Amino acid sequence: MLHDNQKISLNGKEYTVEKYLGKGKSAYSYLIKNADRNYVLKAIHHEPCAYYHFEDKFLAEISAYNKLKESNILIPELIDYNQKEERLIKTYIEGSTLAELIAQDAITDDLISELFRIANSAFQQGINIDYFPTNFVIKGGQIYYIDYEFNPYSPDWNFENWGIWYYANTQGMKHFLETGDHSQINSNNSGIPHKDPFKTKVERWKKISPYFPQ
Repeated sequence: MLHDNQKISLNGKEYTVEKYLGKGKSAYSYLIKNADRNYVLKAIHHEPCAYYHFEDKFLAEISAYNKLKESNILIPELIDYNQKEERLIKTYIEGSTLAELIAQDAITDDLISELFRIANSAFQQGINIDYFPTNFVIKGGQIYYIDYEFNPYSPDWNFENWGIWYYANTQGMKHFLETGDHSQINSNNSGIPHKDPFKTKVERWKKISPYFPQ
């Protein structure tokens, strides 16, 4: 892992690591700076994930970026990358993650409706994106998908059957952000969210969204 104030170079350009942002299924993310401009560095890792399999994590990121550019989903721009080092640099979208808003009990009906719109755009392309709330940032009233991951469409992993349940679990998300412990948001370390306590809330969201097929 990298540390704060560490100097790094990618394709001959120098950056300074500002802080560690977090770890996903495929990479560690860091806030980095060059000439007073912030970016995000994704450094691919090869740690196993119990519920997900990658063929080539780095190439999957590049392929996903090119696919998502064709959609109506807002994403950060890919600035630079180095395949040998398995590192990518993209624009930094400054704002609150939707996970942070969930933990603050600040998710609104309008935000859920916009997520349904994003999910509909993904469906039109025959894909699912990763709807986990840390992958979305709200800036200027717009939601950005800050990850590049997608998979072929499957109803089991779409927004209404998988992702939306995390948005209903305020206390579980708060616990996860504070501790990194998935037990209050996922069942048995499976990557499947807890659902039973949140059915009423989720059903109401489905009914009010113009993008959810009634």
